[in-house]
Amino acid sequence: MENYISGMGLPQEAIFDLDRAKRLYSKKWFFAGTRGDVPKPRDYLKFSLFDDEYFLLHGTDGVIRCMANRCAHQSARLLRETHGTCPPMIMCPNHQWVYELNGGRLLNAPGFAPDFPGSELGQSMHLDSLPVVEVHGLLFASLDPECDRSDLEEIEKIIAPYAAPFGLQNGGYKLAYHECEIVDASWFLVMINNRECCHCNMNHQGLVKLFDPSSFNGAQSPAYEQLFARAVQRWESLGLAWQEQAFSPNDCCRVARYPMQENFQSITFDGKPASKKLIGPFKDYDQSTLSMWFNPNAWIHFTSDHIATNWVLPLGSDKCALYTSWIVREDAVEGVDYHPEHMKEVWQVTNAEDVALCQSMTAGAKSAFYRPGPFAKDEKFCVQLSDWYMEHSAG
Repeated sequence: MENYISGMGLPQEAIFDLDRAKRLYSKKWFFAGTRGDVPKPRDYLKFSLFDDEYFLLHGTDGVIRCMANRCAHQSARLLRETHGTCPPMIMCPNHQWVYELNGGRLLNAPGFAPDFPGSELGQSMHLDSLPVVEVHGLLFASLDPECDRSDLEEIEKIIAPYAAPFGLQNGGYKLAYHECEIVDASWFLVMINNRECCHCNMNHQGLVKLFDPSSFNGAQSPAYEQLFARAVQRWESLGLAWQEQAFSPNDCCRVARYPMQENFQSITFDGKPASKKLIGPFKDYDQSTLSMWFNPNAWIHFTSDHIATNWVLPLGSDKCALYTSWIVREDAVEGVDYHPEHMKEVWQVTNAEDVALCQSMTAGAKSAFYRPGPFAKDEKFCVQLSDWYMEHSAG
């Protein structure tokens, strides 16, 4: 787009161009959940992207697939709840067509001859699917079955030292809580808001109490340098990688480990543990968070007792879905080892604050007076995302 200038916000037409977004989600891999969202065979998790609805499904063969939530007969939705456990077969609630879990093959079609599922037409009546690739327990999908996988290969190399100690890909985790919020805002502006924290001190009064003010904005202070130095010493004694990887050498992901204030044991407003069951490499609570950001649509936080994942998917030019999951160890007992209301409070409050900002940004971007504004030095990751998006979404 000729009128896009790196270092400035996107042109108005690019922000609300749904065809551009669809090209991007076909050319690139987007985050769609984790193995912890669908930890056991037959577990599923639904999500929406543009005009379609899909579900991740943990097959009885151990493979996690992504299928369109649409019956091949008369297009009724197959699964109605946001997440749950499937019966041994998927049955459409409309006319009771039945599909197998592992691949979506049609097994039974009431009203048709018994041999119809095996006929040429019947074999074409399978459930449609998207390709899914698992990277250290993180699940990525694409709208294009032939999407190039080189980005994911680079992501795997970059996050391996950080993600491998948690062993999410090996199981042993479960979904403690999941929610989806439909937001009247541009998905891209939600991600721009996520890629900077210049707004945090003013707008996230609760969240900023967990961290030193210098944690996110590139500023340095003697207090933060001492806090970080103590944290590095602790992380190295535990054999934990901590050096930030900021969209280099790959332009799709960033990884960083941050110390929390020393009286905080987890990402909770009171600083108390979110779960009594530690995860990954930890034998005791660590005052830190391991954070990952993935282009185009996700940010994830690992602590010593749970994992919080957030991801955004576009539904329309000015509407998107914000998904959040909280993952804990599989033997953690709700009401005993963890309490969902306590665990989810920080991100529920913080996300609500960001939603209000993103709705305001979207309304302003629709204005007849809109023109792209410049990004500040501490908004460098907004520049990175904007450059990346404009490059890979081009027609």
